[in-house]
Amino acid sequence: MLVLPILAASHVRAQDQAIRPSGSQAILNQGKADWFAMRTKTAEQELISATKSPATAAEAHYWLGRIYDFKGKAEGAFPGFHEDVSYRPRAEAEFKAAGTPKPEWIAEAEAVENALKAADAAIAKLPADASAADVRAAIEARIKLRPDPMSYIAGANMLLGRNADLPFVLRLAADGKIAGERFIRENESSYKLDGKVVASLDRNAAAFADIAGWALYLQGDVTGAEARLAEAARLFRDNDLNNQQHLAELSVRKGDQNAAEDHYLNVIELANAPQNVEQRAKAQIALFTLRAKTGESFDESKTWLSEMLERKREQRRAALLSNMQGRKLPALVLKDLQGNKVDLRAERGNVVLLNFFAAW
Repeated sequence: MLVLPILAASHVRAQDQAIRPSGSQAILNQGKADWFAMRTKTAEQELISATKSPATAAEAHYWLGRIYDFKGKAEGAFPGFHEDVSYRPRAEAEFKAAGTPKPEWIAEAEAVENALKAADAAIAKLPADASAADVRAAIEARIKLRPDPMSYIAGANMLLGRNADLPFVLRLAADGKIAGERFIRENESSYKLDGKVVASLDRNAAAFADIAGWALYLQGDVTGAEARLAEAARLFRDNDLNNQQHLAELSVRKGDQNAAEDHYLNVIELANAPQNVEQRAKAQIALFTLRAKTGESFDESKTWLSEMLERKREQRRAALLSNMQGRKLPALVLKDLQGNKVDLRAERGNVVLLNFFAAW
């Protein structure tokens, strides 16, 4: 029997509070369901428990091997994820303990991955005139399979782009934030550094605050939109392209030209990647349109834009340096190339050159 996780967006809070199963087979099944949903830490604990029973030990070892194999090769599997090569021998040990895998175990893993691919394909194939109900059904089907934050974000952005089913978008934003927090906490070790976990939590909260803010804007709630978009900007540290675009359009609607110009400048500065050329061009046109209302010519606007972008770059450089200069290095215990721990507190008063690089 194939065990697929069933977890709807509206059930996120209830799932967190659910009573955990008892009995080795029930624990094994729950461990697999949690693994398929990428609740990795919980799944690992459940599967370790299932190895204690002879009736479920072999299959539990197999799924633990799958988890450790993933963690040992997780580079780029999700935003911020890194592989941890120390898990590779652990995966081999679990597979050895499992013995020859049964065909149904392999089929179960393949069924989950195929279901995810099919759900993603169904969303991608939705026509532009698809009903809001059809779009919602496709989004919910994907979330039921694996409630990772990207499934919520992609679904919400699809509906925002269509200006459709905005109450459901607000629900996705609320539930997605909770699901994203759990996803990050369940996979903390894949981020490698505590700082990356904190940053990922901030980005998760920011992304869903921006989604909620834009949904409120499209509903005509300017006050509510401003609060959520400003929250997102704070968490993004004004470094998110879409959030700055949303704030610019909000400022235009409020009649605050200075704020609108500043946000459009941020969009232009941030939109340097090739895929953002169109968004950069639209922001520049919107900015020049605002400047034209003051009687400024096109050439004057171009000169002003060039000067302002250079000023912003200098401000960012100065801010970066001011955040670092003169501050004490935090307490760090690092490993050298031989694997020996080095406590930098012992180097107080000495000149220390740190070379940070990725070794995973």
